[in-house]
Amino acid sequence: MKRVYLFIVLFINSSILFSQKVELGLTLGLTNYVGDVSPSLVFKETGATGGVFARYNVNNTWAFTAIISQSRISGNDKNFDFNKTRNIVFRTDITDFSGIVEFNYFKYGAGVRDEHFTPYVFGGIGAAFFNPQGLYGTKWYDLKGVQTEGQTKGYNGICMTMPMGIGIKWMPNKNFSLEWKVAAFMTFTDYLDDVSNLYTDVNQLYADKGIVAASLADPTYTTDVNTFVNKKGLQRGNPDFDDWYFNSTVSVTYRIFKRLKCDRFY
Repeated sequence: MKRVYLFIVLFINSSILFSQKVELGLTLGLTNYVGDVSPSLVFKETGATGGVFARYNVNNTWAFTAIISQSRISGNDKNFDFNKTRNIVFRTDITDFSGIVEFNYFKYGAGVRDEHFTPYVFGGIGAAFFNPQGLYGTKWYDLKGVQTEGQTKGYNGICMTMPMGIGIKWMPNKNFSLEWKVAAFMTFTDYLDDVSNLYTDVNQLYADKGIVAASLADPTYTTDVNTFVNKKGLQRGNPDFDDWYFNSTVSVTYRIFKRLKCDRFY
């Protein structure tokens, strides 16, 4: 009977030790993007981001984190003089699922001998689901199926990402911690903004799909043949560089602690 009791206690203890390594978190912050419509960061195009995550602390140096985040990026050609005549405006909602590895600079943890503050660096891999929209008049339209650059079929709106960045962690008590981080997401797509390559035949696009599709492909489009110049084959974007987006966030985490209470046995 003592052996059974000992086994139960050891099992509970191991479960408690595991739970003490687990954190659940909520993150909120700001997001921005760099790509064909915004070759550099534009502060007024800053959007919101938020997410939830779970972290497993392997030890006080290394941790693994799984995070789901939702972000909205945007861009407007009017922000850059050399892009004004193209006149593209977009916004994109991004849902990213990432797994990252974190390295704590100090021996960080909840123990009395651990540091309760540390800078850290991180990197990982993820998948982003994105849905770019273009503005026509006062209404937003999904762009994936429009084939604004004459793609033979619309892109699926999924790409691989590689998040990386730096941050700080502070643990005021054994259960809660506050964090701040800056993350850069390298994406493996050039279509977060629906701009990548060459202009298609917009007159043909108008004939096939109507005025909205034609105007989303080229906002300068008009059915007046005397004023519109078809830019078919001219450069609309730069396919040599994929798009990036960036998050600056603050987070609150809760570390699960349980106390084991049992009778003494001899």
